Amino acid sequence: MTANTNKAGTESIVHCEDYAAPDHNVESIHLTFDLVPNQTTVTARMIVIPKDDRKSDDFVLYRDDVSMTYLKIGGKDSLPGQYAFVADKLIIHDISEPTEIEIQTRINPRTNLQLSGLYMSRNNYITQCEAEGFRRIMYFPDRPDVLAKYRVVIHAPKDYKALLSNGNLMEQGELLDGRNYAIWDDPFPKPSYLFALVAGNFVAQEETIKLANGKEALLQIWTEPSNQGKTDFAMQSLIKAIRWDEERFGLNLDLDRFMIVATDDFNMGAMENKGLNIFNSKCVLADSRIATDEDFARIESVIAHEYFHNWTGDRVTCRDWFQLSLKEGLTVFREQEFAADMLGTPSARAVKRIQDVRYLRTNQFPEDAGPMAHPIRPESYRQIDNFYTTTVYEKGAEVVRMYQTLFGKEGFRRGLLEYINRFDGTAATCSDFLTAMEESNGEDLSQFELWYSQAGTPRVSVSSKWDENEKTLTLTLHQSNRSFPGRAAPKPLLIPVSIGILGDDGKDIELQLQGEDNPDGTTRTLLFDQQEQTWVFENINSRPILSIGRGYSAPVIFDIEYTKDQLAFLARNDSDLFNRAEAFDRLTLLMIDQYILDLQKKGPNQGRDHIPVSEAYLFTFEDILNDESLSPAYRAELLKFPDENYIAEHRILIEPALVREVSDQIRKKIGTRLRATLEDKVQKMATPGAYRPNPIDAGKRALKHVCLGYLAFADNPKAIQQIRALYKTANNLTDQLAALKISVEASLPIAQELLNMAEIEWQREPLLMNKWLTLHSRLRHSREQRTVVEKIHALTLHGSYQPKNPNCIYSLLYAFFRSGGPEFHRPDGMGYQLWVNSVLSTDQFNPQVAARLARVLENWRRYEPSLSRMMYKALRFVNSHRELSPDVREIIENALYEPV
Repeated sequence: MTANTNKAGTESIVHCEDYAAPDHNVESIHLTFDLVPNQTTVTARMIVIPKDDRKSDDFVLYRDDVSMTYLKIGGKDSLPGQYAFVADKLIIHDISEPTEIEIQTRINPRTNLQLSGLYMSRNNYITQCEAEGFRRIMYFPDRPDVLAKYRVVIHAPKDYKALLSNGNLMEQGELLDGRNYAIWDDPFPKPSYLFALVAGNFVAQEETIKLANGKEALLQIWTEPSNQGKTDFAMQSLIKAIRWDEERFGLNLDLDRFMIVATDDFNMGAMENKGLNIFNSKCVLADSRIATDEDFARIESVIAHEYFHNWTGDRVTCRDWFQLSLKEGLTVFREQEFAADMLGTPSARAVKRIQDVRYLRTNQFPEDAGPMAHPIRPESYRQIDNFYTTTVYEKGAEVVRMYQTLFGKEGFRRGLLEYINRFDGTAATCSDFLTAMEESNGEDLSQFELWYSQAGTPRVSVSSKWDENEKTLTLTLHQSNRSFPGRAAPKPLLIPVSIGILGDDGKDIELQLQGEDNPDGTTRTLLFDQQEQTWVFENINSRPILSIGRGYSAPVIFDIEYTKDQLAFLARNDSDLFNRAEAFDRLTLLMIDQYILDLQKKGPNQGRDHIPVSEAYLFTFEDILNDESLSPAYRAELLKFPDENYIAEHRILIEPALVREVSDQIRKKIGTRLRATLEDKVQKMATPGAYRPNPIDAGKRALKHVCLGYLAFADNPKAIQQIRALYKTANNLTDQLAALKISVEASLPIAQELLNMAEIEWQREPLLMNKWLTLHSRLRHSREQRTVVEKIHALTLHGSYQPKNPNCIYSLLYAFFRSGGPEFHRPDGMGYQLWVNSVLSTDQFNPQVAARLARVLENWRRYEPSLSRMMYKALRFVNSHRELSPDVREIIENALYEPV
């Protein structure tokens, strides 16, 4: 890859089109680690094989903050002139035949606060090598298209009981000097970003299972001793994932053992290192005392996600980082399918789909519309760490899902297995995956490949006309895509659009396109591949209502004009449960928009709290709440009020204080108007007996909490007492945390009382204290002298807050900045000053985490002018710092200099 300098002249830009294959392969590498906190020695002996089609005999290795003790080439000490250091590279000359190269380096894990490479966490050694952390351990061609077989020897102090690496354990014991050792061998070639090492005082929960191919495998989940006994659920989740991959795709675990390690100090959720997954503790540890229903569901999904990478990411990896979605988008889709299958019922599956799409719309759509917009296969980057984005992951998953929509489950399975068979043990591209899909299913997907190269969220305008005399419905779709300055105009995409048509009796109509002899089902997937396209449906005997994009068949925005009555009709009758929720969501947003218009007509002191909520909306709300044919989980998902960020993203101009005022007033009115029905559901949704995190009980708890929330906003005295009792008598964290959230968000008089109780009860459990910190990000303005910003700052000095720990930073600061509320977006700029200080201080030791904080202000142009100006000044101030990391500078400059 060639690199060009950016306009700041400090960081390089890597371009996808400049990809060049490496000139040398590494056949095998033998690593020996002598672990010492401040001076770990790493000795690497590798067999380097020059390629026949190489452009140069120079063997290029990368380095980052490592020092070389010695270099041997072909078994001999290196001589001056045989190598050169150029910037961040070590170049060894004249490697024109297979050569053994031995390099010894020294590193300091103790001071590695970036948590990239080899670092220490509570005196334990942990690695994180994706994307470019291996070069922080040793000199190596640290790129994903260099795959080697690894043999690893670990030497560590005697009290380090767990010495782990990838692959199979070959030998372990005690050295003559009293230190412990272990030898690991990984039989599968892998890129360096999948290397892993863990050493420390860990204990394991173990289980041996028989695989579908008849072999046995040892499963281990390693934790610190204090967390022993909190991994039963994670173990069962792992077994479920193994079984699901066997049954759904015929893919088996390919090692003698599979290991998971949980650590508190980790930048991400988890990492799929071959055979040795390393997890953030919050994605592993669970019981009724420390995990909510939501946590249990997330743990099951994340465990599955990382295990599924064994084939889609490990056995077949990505050729370069531009292909990141090849492994991440594909594996997110596999994770989503697994999670839906574990839920079982159509209603529960619909809830999962609704949640996934809402996450996409809340987090990825703004990215598509903002300065960091990029295709799922980016064209260029400065820092690859900044491209672990919702576009690559969640939008990438939606693109993968469209293959299944086009070809069905069996067609998708056929294509996936063909892809794995073709590229097993190699590094592939997104185009390779597409080719396997199209050839396995006998289709031409050349137009579909545009999804990988075009950024932005497509908009699909929908118009329809019913001819009562001819009994036909003419449907016309028009697609438009975001244009970017300096880039070619976007081309029409191939968009699968699944539709249904409801008659005036609320039932689906059998669909027959003009020219067809017979109708074929009540849901059809139209292949929309032109800028504008028309279809005519016959035998439409009654006035139809269109159900567009069923199951959310493509990641687009459907622009369609529905009346409020039509939306209410769909919300009660649509047989597609996703679109039923979609209709109610649209109805809610229409009601909010109307409320805002009515509110804006009022003066500052002209009865702003006396605006009524539409009776038709309240009737639909109550009708859904009372519909026993719908599961409690589904009703809870439909009826929970949209969060402020979600509302804001649907506004042209974001006004946080206005969104807050409207949200609070509407919730209060719903709670007051539907008090009897809400109270009835609170009582009926009780879950007596032992806590069970199953979908049925979890759904009941969710609906109970939604109802209590509306009652709390209505200042219902009975509800306030119920919320206090819910916290004090709960036998599970889900109920306790819900009581806390409701009391904080509704500014109940019991809020501080419950927060104080939680602090005392949870102080010995870091995972719980992180939840306690996050609760404070939801605090509202009060009459106290201290502002919420001051409280958040004060909490950075709290004993439970570890200022260098990513989980703490995300739980408190990131949660507060992302809240989107007027407490952060203050008219005096105090919130933005806290953001500035947090980004700059975090950037000094962990640029990856700082970059995530920095992204909070990237869409500053969309805010009301007074806030937008202050956000711009805050961005400029951060950008003026000379010592800013490349990670943060890329985010800030994109935000400031986005072409408009």
